[in-house]
Amino acid sequence: MEINPHFNKYMDHYFNFSGQWDSPSKCGLKIINRKDGKTLAIATEIYRQNPGTPVTEWCAPLATQIMNEVPCPPEQFIFIEHTPDLRSKLAFYEETFDLVTFEVRDQTLVNPNWTRLAPEQVDEIMEG
Repeated sequence: MEINPHFNKYMDHYFNFSGQWDSPSKCGLKIINRKDGKTLAIATEIYRQNPGTPVTEWCAPLATQIMNEVPCPPEQFIFIEHTPDLRSKLAFYEETFDLVTFEVRDQTLVNPNWTRLAPEQVDEIMEG
């Protein structure tokens, strides 16, 4: 079972962040500045390469940090959580994409809501 995803069209560099209890954490990241002026961030779970908090468990603080570092206003920010295929027979290890929307409180993203996307939908969002 492959547990260290490679760079691909959804991940082109690593991003370090402080996870739960300030634990050093890492995810894959791709930032796309779309034609419509919006910024798309795709955060990829990298399993064993991540020494700390998983993307899903730290989604809102991670998205807020990325949004602030880009920088991008919340209304122009799109966040997708990506879990790569681990090439396992178990269905929960298949590749998934989720569009994550948030409430905004004082320029901070809170209360994440996940909506499953097909890879074709992600490709369309990337083209923007």
